[in-house]
Amino acid sequence: MKIIAYGARVDEIQYFKQWAKDTGNTLEYHTEFLDENTVEWAKGFDGINSLQITPYAAGVFEKMHAYVIKFLTIRNVGTDNIDMTAMKQYGIRLSNVPAYSPAAIAEFALTDTLYLLRNMGKVQAQLQAGDYEKAGTFIGKELGQQTVGVMGTGHIGQVAIKLFKGFGAKVIAYDPYPMKGDHPDFDYVSLEDLFKQSDIIDLHVPGIEQNTHIINEAAFNLMKPGAIVINTARPNLIDTQAMLSNLKSGKLAGVGIDTYEYETEDLLNLAKHGSFKDPLWDELLGMPNVVLSPHIAYYTETAVHNMVYFSLQHLVDFLTKGETSTEVTGPAK
Repeated sequence: MKIIAYGARVDEIQYFKQWAKDTGNTLEYHTEFLDENTVEWAKGFDGINSLQITPYAAGVFEKMHAYVIKFLTIRNVGTDNIDMTAMKQYGIRLSNVPAYSPAAIAEFALTDTLYLLRNMGKVQAQLQAGDYEKAGTFIGKELGQQTVGVMGTGHIGQVAIKLFKGFGAKVIAYDPYPMKGDHPDFDYVSLEDLFKQSDIIDLHVPGIEQNTHIINEAAFNLMKPGAIVINTARPNLIDTQAMLSNLKSGKLAGVGIDTYEYETEDLLNLAKHGSFKDPLWDELLGMPNVVLSPHIAYYTETAVHNMVYFSLQHLVDFLTKGETSTEVTGPAK
């Protein structure tokens, strides 16, 4: 089989090479993203593998159809940047990697939470200013004394619940599609009650349209004074302007943002583009009770290995069996 991969990062290349060696398949990889122009490189290949945050536009699927390439597998979970209507129109079938390493993202959310509970941003700011005495005045909170509200109880949310519960926290959760059976580590509540009861709100829901600004001014108004919000999920979940306003007023004690609402190719590829100009980002970056990171919660050795191997195996399954267990036929729930 001949497979072409797009959006290849330096850390993935060793796994691409090893996979090709292990399976005997032909694999050509490119660092460029998949778009209406680069898709032309796929002519003559059996399937396409990709990873990117930029859109998969209709023109990509039109040309895949023309080249008789029926299958696209992506090395990540989110499909909100894929034109599903065009994909179906041109008969392209899609698979993602829904669980490459739930622990990677859940652990990152926990890391941000602990950092904010102990006021480490404020501590570091004073140390850098040379005020050792003031740096020691920021009293923290213990996670075991907090109520954590986890939004989304899929693969990642379930791991997050176990981690928070392991620290002794009370955990409540919201999911429009709740798990069946017993779940002794947490109780389901309504979304409104989660906002009202939680000291920490941890997001693990998909970036589908109905979840856009699920954390908005109305949600912030329901939250406890001094609440902490963590988003390692999708960029569109939080109304950033409303969040900034509540940080400035003191209603929010802190936020951890790994998926920024206005993240772009420039933001996530600083090394390639040199700089990213966004006054809102810069303002948040200067706040000691805000933890920003460039969409790296998933980024561990285990996760990268699994993203490559799992997604390529899904493509092989498509090509040899005509199906794969992780096929995506519509927006995630």
